[in-house]
Amino acid sequence: MTVLKLLNLTRSLVFVKMFLLVPSASYAQMSPSDIVLARGEQKELTFQGLKNFSVGNGDIISYKFQAKSGKLLIKGKKVGYTDLVVWTGAGKETISIYVLSKQKFLKTFQLADALKNMDLSIDIKGPVMTASGLLSEFSDFLYLQKIKGQFQDQVFFKINLEAKLRNHIVGQIYKKLYANGFSSVSCQVDFLDIMCFYEGNDNPNLLKQLASFYRVSFIQQDSRLKHRNYMLKLKLVQLERLDGREIHLGMDKIQTSIKDLFENGIRTLIDNNMIYLSKTHMDLSSLAEPEIVVNLNTPQLIEIGSQIPYQNIAQQGAAVIAPIDWRFAGLKIKTKISESYGKLLLDYETEFSRPVEQAITGSKEISSALLELGVPMKIFQIGFQTTTKGRQGIPLLSDIPLLKHLFESKSDQKTYKQIYGYVVLEEVK
Repeated sequence: MTVLKLLNLTRSLVFVKMFLLVPSASYAQMSPSDIVLARGEQKELTFQGLKNFSVGNGDIISYKFQAKSGKLLIKGKKVGYTDLVVWTGAGKETISIYVLSKQKFLKTFQLADALKNMDLSIDIKGPVMTASGLLSEFSDFLYLQKIKGQFQDQVFFKINLEAKLRNHIVGQIYKKLYANGFSSVSCQVDFLDIMCFYEGNDNPNLLKQLASFYRVSFIQQDSRLKHRNYMLKLKLVQLERLDGREIHLGMDKIQTSIKDLFENGIRTLIDNNMIYLSKTHMDLSSLAEPEIVVNLNTPQLIEIGSQIPYQNIAQQGAAVIAPIDWRFAGLKIKTKISESYGKLLLDYETEFSRPVEQAITGSKEISSALLELGVPMKIFQIGFQTTTKGRQGIPLLSDIPLLKHLFESKSDQKTYKQIYGYVVLEEVK
C-alpha cells in the first residue's frame, strides 16, 4: 500500500515537472506585464536596451542579471507577489510577478487549458483568471456550473448564453412550474447565473429538483393578490314546495344563469319561470344578499337568523329553577379567501340550525372552492322539511271542554325547502 502511494506521488511530481516545462502562454492569454511562476521555476526575461531594474520584494524571487547577453534570470523562491520595474531605452515598465505553489500552478493552468478548449478566452492574473465567451451547448453549461462551484474564488465567469440555450433553460423552468400550479414566474439571466422569481404555492421538492438539474436559483415573492381588496357577494335563495311533496329537481329546472341572479336579481328569475313555479307549486324567494369587503387570509362571518330563548326547568332540592338559555337559529357562513397555486381559494363553512319543538337541530358543511374573479358559482345547498300543526273546529263548540274533541280536526302540513348559496368575488378598485 505504501509502495503504491509513493508510486502515485512520484508520477504526480514527474507530471508537474513536465508540465512546468510547457510554456504557460500555450494554455492561456496573459497580460504582457504579468508573469506567473511556480515556486522553484526559472524564467529568462529579455529586454532591449536594459539600463536598470528594481525588484520590489526580494523574498519572493531571486534574480541574476547577465550583462553580456542582456538577459534577466528570475526564479520563484516564495509563494506571493512582487513587482519588477525595468528601465530601457523605450522608458519605464512595471511587471507583476506571481509565484504559486507547484500544485496551485498546475491546477491553475490545467483549468485554463480546459476552459480554453471550450473556445473561451482566458485572462490569467496571478492565481485568478477571467473566462469570457459565448456558450451554446447545455452540456457545456452544466460543466461550467460545476467548475464555478469548485473554483468560485479563483475564476470570474463573464460568459453569455446564446439565445437558443437561454430560451431552452428558461422555457423548461416556465413549463414545469406552470404545470405544477406556480404563477407569475419570471427568470433573469446574468452570465451563468439564472434567477427565477415566482409566486404561488411553494413546492420545495420540485424547486430542489429543478435547481439541481438546471443550476438555477429560485426566489419566492409575495403574491400580488395579497395586496388587493375584494368584494365578496352572496345570494341566498330559498325554494319551497307547498303541496307536501319533496323537491327533486329544484333550481336545476329554472331557466336562467347564475350571472343573471347577480346582475338582475331574484325578481327576474321569478318572472322568467312563473309558469314552471305555478305548475310545481313552488315558491322562490330571496333570503339575504350580504356583501362584504375582504382581503386574503382574513376570516369572515355572516349570520342570518336570531337568538331564540329556551327555558330549561331543573329542580335543586325543593326549589325549581327555570333559567332562560339563548340559542342561535338560522344560517351561519364562515369564509376565508387565500391563494392556492396562483388562484383564489375560498374555504367556507355553513352551519344551519332551526328550532324543532324544544330543541335546536341543524347541519354543518365544510368545503372549499377555487374562484375566478367576476365568475359566480354555487357553493352550497341545504334541504330540510318543516311541519306545521293546525287545528280547525266549529266556533264556540270547539272551545267546550270534552266536546271540543268531537267538533275539531287536526292536520299536519309538510313543506319542503331548499336553500341555495351563490357567491361571486370581485376586485375592489
